[in-house]
Amino acid sequence: MMAPETLEAMLVQREPVLARCLDNVMDSLRTGSSHHTLFVGPRGIGKTHLISLLHHRLTQTPEAQDKALIAWMREEEWGVTSFFELVLRILRTLDASYPELEIEARTTPLYELSLKEAEKLAESILLDVLGTKRLLVLLENLDDLFDQLGDQGQKAWRAFIQNHNNMVLVCTTPSLFAGVSLHKSAFYGFFDIEPLKELGFEDVVNLLGKIAVERGDESLAAFIETPEGRARIRAVHHLAEGNPRIYIIFAQFLSKEALDELVPAFMHTLDELTPYYQARMKELSGQQRKIVEYLVNYRGAAPVKLIAKSCFITHQTCSSQLKQLKDKRYVRSIEQGRESYYELCEPLMRLCMEVKKQRGGPVNLFVEILRIWYTEDELQAWLSHSEPFRRIDVRYIEKALSLVRESNTDPKVQATEKDLLAAIAHGSIEEIIGLMDELDAIGGDATLARVELGIRVLQSANESELLTDENLAHKLTTSFGHAISKIKFNKRHAVAFAAALIACGSKLYSINPKEGKRLLPLVVEALAAYRAHVFAGLLLAFPEEDDSQARKLEWMEYFFKAYIGRNNSRQTKKTLGAFSRMFDAYELLNKDPNSKALLALPSEERRLIEKFLFRKAEVDSPP
Repeated sequence: MMAPETLEAMLVQREPVLARCLDNVMDSLRTGSSHHTLFVGPRGIGKTHLISLLHHRLTQTPEAQDKALIAWMREEEWGVTSFFELVLRILRTLDASYPELEIEARTTPLYELSLKEAEKLAESILLDVLGTKRLLVLLENLDDLFDQLGDQGQKAWRAFIQNHNNMVLVCTTPSLFAGVSLHKSAFYGFFDIEPLKELGFEDVVNLLGKIAVERGDESLAAFIETPEGRARIRAVHHLAEGNPRIYIIFAQFLSKEALDELVPAFMHTLDELTPYYQARMKELSGQQRKIVEYLVNYRGAAPVKLIAKSCFITHQTCSSQLKQLKDKRYVRSIEQGRESYYELCEPLMRLCMEVKKQRGGPVNLFVEILRIWYTEDELQAWLSHSEPFRRIDVRYIEKALSLVRESNTDPKVQATEKDLLAAIAHGSIEEIIGLMDELDAIGGDATLARVELGIRVLQSANESELLTDENLAHKLTTSFGHAISKIKFNKRHAVAFAAALIACGSKLYSINPKEGKRLLPLVVEALAAYRAHVFAGLLLAFPEEDDSQARKLEWMEYFFKAYIGRNNSRQTKKTLGAFSRMFDAYELLNKDPNSKALLALPSEERRLIEKFLFRKAEVDSPP
């Protein structure tokens, strides 16, 4: 167990949860009310971390020491098959923490009595030891304890709490279970449930930064905050799926000097967890095991159709089994439109099963992290010297190097692009700009994202106010302008692209004329080769109802002059001719849809006008 100071230093995301629990405990001690808390989350999510910090803070609080005795039970309390045995364990735990109470001497006579007499005396001793104080029980894996106690033991414990009102419980469980969730259970509605969420990306960056500071590694702490450092961590975050225990393990990859102890320590952790996951698998039906094993190998969220097909079961049966697995917290679902995707709740379960299948081979997670965190040159240099062989199995380095050389995809780029697409749809502007900087730092191409960001900001009424900030407006204009000068698009998308750029330019000019003028030549240059498409884009970008907006018309005039002025006299004549023909045809067709004006146009101009009129009719027609 880490020192309390270290645990405090590495606490991320959970401070509000811990503070709330501590407040509830202190309120229970002060008022005589009872707030019982149950932390719920998969293995490795940080439940023990919270319990440890709660115990530390309570032992540092004089009021808590004055009003309560704290029984911090062992993580696994085996052999507790009745409430009487639970009372004995609590007394033994208190004796270790408060030797001055001489509890062992008081309990010695119990072993000379009959079971019924011993039960009564044990409860009497506990009440006598407490006196006017309350008993705070910190207990992990409540689900296992309830299984051992059975229905009778649970009811006896609940009755004792209700009769004496001197016990406060703070417990943990990997998932909700029948003993607390069924209406007929003795502890139904008893606990305040605190579900623990996986760490988000910023939480992970914060955690790893704290670990670096704790080690005194200033250069690592600084690197973690750079775009490249964040991109590397982001790729690992997609592997670890927010599980804090995996990040604590990953932190050792940040220093080559720590790698000699990494594999043995992690394998020991997995060896301890494997029996737990094996027991959980035995609880499942054959079809459910098949689904879980498929998700272990799939790595990520899979749609029901794919799971059913791969497991050779019907879609209906698969949906039913997945619902049961979700209720048991083996899997979780992600909704995307009308489709449901399923993935494992516990990444540690995947690791345990992978290690068992690999039979002594390199653990894939380690190989992937080496591939992400170290460059090809670093891995090759590491492989070229004999010293690293004493630190880590050479097979891990060889396999990571092989993946780097043979793969056409970079997991860092993939992870960043995935988060960037999500951020463009729903994230903040600052988050999107940060992600684009990360993509640039690792050699990815953020061009399309910059265009999409510019279009989103410049066309959104909610976000256009950001452009009144001169620094942000300048940064966005620079980024957007740089991107549109690089992007390549085919004629099939030219009208939509032209319309978007023209509308964005005019919107920027209407809000921030200085930046609007700065963007103008870049928009003109990007659309230089698409005369007919620019005209159709203008029609789409400026519908009739917008004509009254003076600044937009101003920008439109600037754009038209710049676009015409860019070309030599021969090209200018062609451009004006194309605009004139298309405008005349558009006006005639607006007055008389049966007009044959289109027949006089070249084929490309005719197709664009037809396409525009068809789209306009779709927009104008009632749903």
